[in-house]
Amino acid sequence: MQIRPYLTFKGECQEAIKLYSRAFKAEVSEIIRFSDIPQNPDNPMPIPDSQKNWIVQATLPFGDNFMRLSDCLGELNDTPSERVSIAVECIIDEVKHAFAVLSEEGKVGIPLQQTFFSPCHGVVFDKFGVMWNFVALTENE
Repeated sequence: MQIRPYLTFKGECQEAIKLYSRAFKAEVSEIIRFSDIPQNPDNPMPIPDSQKNWIVQATLPFGDNFMRLSDCLGELNDTPSERVSIAVECIIDEVKHAFAVLSEEGKVGIPLQQTFFSPCHGVVFDKFGVMWNFVALTENE
């Protein structure tokens, strides 16, 4: 069994992909748009023209892992959740880079700092309200 983060947006998925690609120096490996959905006359799914370029699913790899992202055509809670965060464990330079990019239009929850469990730890809420919890594993990795 594997558990993967899956982030859902309200038309901002393409923008989120650009932000996360820049923060984590990653290239999206798959994008399927609502306009790519094959039409089924027995079960039509009307998609407004304004949402045809929205993303059904995108995959963003991180080393041996990945996360998925999509836009949601239906109802989506507008309140970001602070009860769920994405934990990122990597080297200090990667922590500092991603943290800086995500905090550009976001909000710092815990500034980057040395702690008893990490030489560089911090929490940032990106501009979409997603909470990222960064932990550098060791100073030399």
